[in-house]
Amino acid sequence: MRLSDRMHMVADMVSKGEALADIGCDHGYLSVWLVREGTVNRAIAMDVREGPLARAAESIRFFHQQERIETRLSDGMDELKPGEADRIVIAGMGGILMSDILRRGRECVKAAEQLVLQPQSDIHLVREAVHGLGFKITDERACREGGKYYIAFACGKGAEEIPYTGAEYRYGRILVARRDETWLSFLRQELGKKEKMLERIRIKDPECIGKRASEIAAETAELREILNQ
Repeated sequence: MRLSDRMHMVADMVSKGEALADIGCDHGYLSVWLVREGTVNRAIAMDVREGPLARAAESIRFFHQQERIETRLSDGMDELKPGEADRIVIAGMGGILMSDILRRGRECVKAAEQLVLQPQSDIHLVREAVHGLGFKITDERACREGGKYYIAFACGKGAEEIPYTGAEYRYGRILVARRDETWLSFLRQELGKKEKMLERIRIKDPECIGKRASEIAAETAELREILNQ
C-alpha cells in the first residue's frame, strides 16, 4: 500500500509503541501501515461517521489485519478508555475541532506516551492545547502535496524548557530553528498574502487603517523577522 505524502509524514513521526488510537481514521490506511511496519502491535481505528469506519474495516480485511486492528464508532476519544493506547494520532482536522477532542479526551491523552497531530488550520490552538495537557512538542515536520502545505508535530510528556512565544505558537519553533525549506516557503507565501491584504486595506481607507490593518501589519513584521533570522 502507498500513503500520501501527508500521511507518510505523519506515520514517520509515530515512535515504536504498543497500541495506536487513530482518531478520525478515514480509510484506516494509517493504522494498517503502522501495524504492518511493526511500529505498533495493535491499533484502534476510530471515526465519528459510519461511512469512513466501514471503509477502514474494508482496508483492514483486505490487508488481513483483523486480529490486530479494531474499528470503533466514536466522537473523538469518547469510546477510548484511558491506557488503551500509548500512541494517539489525530490528522486532517481543523485546529478548533482537534483542540476540543484533545481536551475532552484529556484522560486518554494523559495516559498516552506520544501524540502525533496534523491540524489543517488554527495550528496555534492545537499547540496551546498540547501544552495545557502537560505535553511538549518534540518534533515538527512539513510537506507540500497537491499545491498545499501541511505541518505535523509529535508531542511527548513534559513541559517545554523555554515557554513558547506568541510567534512560536503561530509559526512553530522547531521547523523555524531548523530553517526547514518547505516550511519557510509556506511562511513566504503567508507573508505575500498578508502584504497584499494590507495594501488593499490601505488603498481602500488610507486615512483610517483600522484595528485589523494594524494586526496584519504586526503579523507581517513578525513573519519578516522570522524569515530574516
